[in-house]
Amino acid sequence: MYGKLFKTLAIAALTCTVAACDVPDTIMENGAITLKGDAVTLHLISAPRAVIHADGSFVVDGKSIAITPAERSLFSQYYESVHAVYETGIAMGKAGAVMAAKAVTAASSSSGNAATNGSDRMANLSQDICKDTAAIKAVQDQLAAQLDAFKPYASIVSASDVKDCASDAKS
Repeated sequence: MYGKLFKTLAIAALTCTVAACDVPDTIMENGAITLKGDAVTLHLISAPRAVIHADGSFVVDGKSIAITPAERSLFSQYYESVHAVYETGIAMGKAGAVMAAKAVTAASSSSGNAATNGSDRMANLSQDICKDTAAIKAVQDQLAAQLDAFKPYASIVSASDVKDCASDAKS
């Protein structure tokens, strides 16, 4: 039902469980975007690692990139959208745990309302992640148009990613 999203969350949770190491808080787009603390890191095979900090600063291959105040604002929006995906992921985990507990209780009383209510909550949270993904795409496009140093990262979130997310959230 929530295919790609749950798969990504499950992989991240398993990684945290198996290896108590320096693991990102959030992993998106097959690892191309990670969030750890106050930094979003962009990972591409074809480009050096880039980091977007919560304050809107942008670093490529360890070097700070000169940006305008407008670009700094866009980078802050990018960070905030990735962080919103992280927060929604946490809310989904909590909602899933509540849903599971209610389902166990409901199984003994043969009431199906708990599962339906939890399912609605999960669908709403999935839609929130899709909105945040669309916001990342919009900012990504603006940055690519304005800043040459960002162009290699302009295809991390594609229009089809946003469309697929919306389609998955509706099913």
